[in-house]
Amino acid sequence: MKKIVSVLLIAMLAFTAIAGCSSGNQPVPEAKTPDNTGSDKQAKTEITIMVLGEWLKDLQVLVGKFEEANPDIKVSVVSLPFRQLFEGIEVQMNSKKPTFDLFTVDGPLVANYTAKGFLEPLDSYITAEQKGKLIDSSVQLGTFNGKFMASPLNTSSQLLYYNKDILTAKGVTPPSSDPKERWTWEKLVEEGKKLTYDSNGDGQTDVFGFSFQQIGRPYQVLPLAHSLGAKVISDNGIQASGFTNSPEMVQASKFYFDLFNTWKISPKISPDVSIDYFATGKVAMFVGGTALLKQLQDKGLSFGYAPIPYFDGQKPATPTGSWHLGISQFSTKKEAAAKFIQYATVGEGSKVWFEQRNEIPANKELLDAIDKEAKFNEFPASGLRLAAYEAKNTSVSRPSTPGYLEWESLLNKAYEDIKNGSEPKSALDNAADQIDRQLKKYETIAK
Repeated sequence: MKKIVSVLLIAMLAFTAIAGCSSGNQPVPEAKTPDNTGSDKQAKTEITIMVLGEWLKDLQVLVGKFEEANPDIKVSVVSLPFRQLFEGIEVQMNSKKPTFDLFTVDGPLVANYTAKGFLEPLDSYITAEQKGKLIDSSVQLGTFNGKFMASPLNTSSQLLYYNKDILTAKGVTPPSSDPKERWTWEKLVEEGKKLTYDSNGDGQTDVFGFSFQQIGRPYQVLPLAHSLGAKVISDNGIQASGFTNSPEMVQASKFYFDLFNTWKISPKISPDVSIDYFATGKVAMFVGGTALLKQLQDKGLSFGYAPIPYFDGQKPATPTGSWHLGISQFSTKKEAAAKFIQYATVGEGSKVWFEQRNEIPANKELLDAIDKEAKFNEFPASGLRLAAYEAKNTSVSRPSTPGYLEWESLLNKAYEDIKNGSEPKSALDNAADQIDRQLKKYETIAK
C-alpha cells in the first residue's frame, strides 16, 4: 500500500504527492476519457486531489480501489486541516495554476467557487441518468446558475449522543431514539443542569451537561434558529440584514448564549477538543456526526444516541449538507479527474466511501439499503438509520449564496463572541452589517 501523506499549507502549498492502492475491480460509469490509442505501456495519467486531512485513511481505500479499476490513472493526494483547507483552495485556485485537478467542496461553497471561476462544469461528464442516482437536495447544492458544478460524496445529519454511565449516575432517563419522542431543547437544558457538576470537589465544574461538536459553526448552530422558522439570508443570497439578525435568529442565539453563560451547562472550548471532551466523560450529551458511531464504539465508551431536540411548540430541524468533489477550472487533466468523480459519487466508489466513513450517502440506492438491510438494526449501525431519517425528513440546508465564505466567517465570529458573553442581538446586528458590505460585490451575479 503506497502512502498518503498529510502536508501543511506553506507559501503556495508545496506538497508531497502519493497514491493509494488496494483491491477491487468494479466497473466505473462511462466517462469522457483521453485518447489513449497507441501503446498499452504509455505513462499513466496522474491527477492530484486536495482533501480534508481527517479523510486520509478512508481516502486511501477509495483511491486504491479506483486505481485498481483504472490502471491508467494514478491519484496523488494532498491533505489539509479543516480551516487550512479553505485557505488552501483559495490560494491555489487564485494562482490559476494546474497544481490540483480535483478538490473537495463544502456544499454551500459551490456558488462561491463557481462565481470565482474555480470550478469546471460537470454536465458533459455526469449524465442526467447518473445525477438521478443522487438525492435532490445534494444535486441542488451542487448546482449554480443551472450548471452542475460539483458532485456529492455524501450528505449528512447529526445525532444527540449521551454518556450512559453519567446519565445513570445522575438519575437521568436517557432520551428516546424514536423521532416521534424527541426531546425539546427546553428538556435538554433541564436535564443538562443535573448533568453539570464538580466531580472531584475542587470547586470547579469538570463535567458539563451538553456540548456541540462544531461549537460556533453555523452548520450545527443554525438548526436552533431553523427550528424557530428562521430564514437566514435573502432569496438572492446578497442581503443579511433582516435575516441573519432576524428575531428568530436573535432568540436562537440567546439560547446559545445561555448554554454557556446563564445555565453554564456547556464548556467554553474550541471544536478541536470537543470530541475528546465527550469521549473522556467531561460532557454528558453531545451533538455530533455519524462518523462518531464507530469512533466511540472503538474507544469503548458506553453511549447511546437520540434525535436532535427542537424548541417546544416549533418544528424539528437538523443540520445537513454535502461534501462534494469538483474539478479545477485550471486542470489540464479534466477527463481523468471526471472519471474519479464518477467512480466516487455515482459509481461503485460511493459504496466504498460509505462503508469507510459511516456518513449518510447522497446515493439513493445506499439510502434504501440503510432502510432495508438487517445490519442497520444493530447498535451502533442503527444510528445511521436514524440519521438517514433525519436527512430525509427534518434537515435544513445552510443558505446558498456566492458570498457564503464571508457570511459564514462573520457569523462564526458572532457565535464565538456570543459564547464568550457578548449580547446576542448586538453581535448579530454587527455581523449582518459587515456581511452586507461584503456581499455587495456579488450583486451583479445575484439572481
